[in-house]
Amino acid sequence: MSGPLPPADLHQRRPDLIELPAGEKLHRFYTARWEPIFFDTSTTGRFNASDGSYGVLYAAKELAGAFAETFLRTPGRTLIDLGLLQRKAYVRLTASRKLTLIRLAGPGLALLGATAEVTHSGLPYDVAQAWSAALFKHPVVADGIAYHARHDDSELCYALFDRSADTIVEDAREVDLDQDWFWRIADHYRVGLAP
Repeated sequence: MSGPLPPADLHQRRPDLIELPAGEKLHRFYTARWEPIFFDTSTTGRFNASDGSYGVLYAAKELAGAFAETFLRTPGRTLIDLGLLQRKAYVRLTASRKLTLIRLAGPGLALLGATAEVTHSGLPYDVAQAWSAALFKHPVVADGIAYHARHDDSELCYALFDRSADTIVEDAREVDLDQDWFWRIADHYRVGLAP
């Protein structure tokens, strides 16, 4: 087990909330052959529903956070394979209304009875998925969870529940990542293209 399970009194606890205003930009790298606005109902993602009863879309506050969670998943990686680069694309999303997220980071962890293990541990994701289900059912009826990226814990990421699906719209899309803006982010992490 990686981290504590949600406490029995979680629904009585007042979580630390983050409010994203309407029009807020969200960043996401995704598999290019699929549409970018995808609320995953599989049981494989960290904050996915363990029973597939709701979908989750993963995004980040900043471009670097989205990059870290997509391209730095293999610890110590310093080269991006051309095949991976060609399979991925980027989308900037916006929210058409204010989104309310439960902060599962910083003081928000202690307020809920969680630890950073919940958001940063590796497989299996049983504990993180138990937290996702409990926070999905919390009386604040949040639109998702805000947490720090596992591969760059200075970056804030979002796991948006599908109850927010009608508010997420595409703002811009890039299917060719082999561009200067992408390599500037990669350079920040000292990552290059594999020969």
